[in-house]
Amino acid sequence: IPFVGEIPMVSFGKTKKSLFAKKKSRKDDTYSILVKQGSRNMINEAYRVVRSNIEFMLGANQNSKVIMVTSINPGSGKTFTVLNLAASFSLKGKKVALVDLDMRRASLSSIIGKPSKGVSGYLAGKIDNWHDIVNHIPEYEYLDLIPVGTLPPNPSELLYSPRLKQMLDQMRDEYDLVFIDCPPTEVVADTSIIAKLVDMTLYLVRANLLRRDMLPVI
Repeated sequence: IPFVGEIPMVSFGKTKKSLFAKKKSRKDDTYSILVKQGSRNMINEAYRVVRSNIEFMLGANQNSKVIMVTSINPGSGKTFTVLNLAASFSLKGKKVALVDLDMRRASLSSIIGKPSKGVSGYLAGKIDNWHDIVNHIPEYEYLDLIPVGTLPPNPSELLYSPRLKQMLDQMRDEYDLVFIDCPPTEVVADTSIIAKLVDMTLYLVRANLLRRDMLPVI
């Protein structure tokens, strides 16, 4: 299995507060973009290494643009990683889109306040054009986000909609890279549905969380 890179666990001073620490409960998850223009700290350098390795793996194939990020366990740092990895590419001048397809939690959508209009409405046919649900992330010129919108009662059924493939095919023409935040593979069937439409899957393996006997699943 190709090993793309390692993101270190970083703490803040005496409090030892992890970058992955959550507020109050999982329902109140908040995430930050720590990859900044000109920053050379440990976390920024780590994401630059991962970025370079992904570029090498994608090679010169201009059609390989859609990357799905998932994990086996919840709480692996998946949303934090996909957000900062996408930011890293955008700072290089790449036009990047983030798509939140974890329609049970919508963690990635929290970066823009979880708006009510999103991909769930588009897949359900309530929104005609996916461009109407694209949100630009401030301070990052080339970074856009498509949020979940209203949490649907039937996310797996919505993902079977031909509208999802249509949207991703059109995004290939308009963006240099598209990153999809997906649910963990061991929790729901959603990720296996999405996997058929992407060009690459990145699995997050978090130290002290994933059991080694689960590695063959990856």
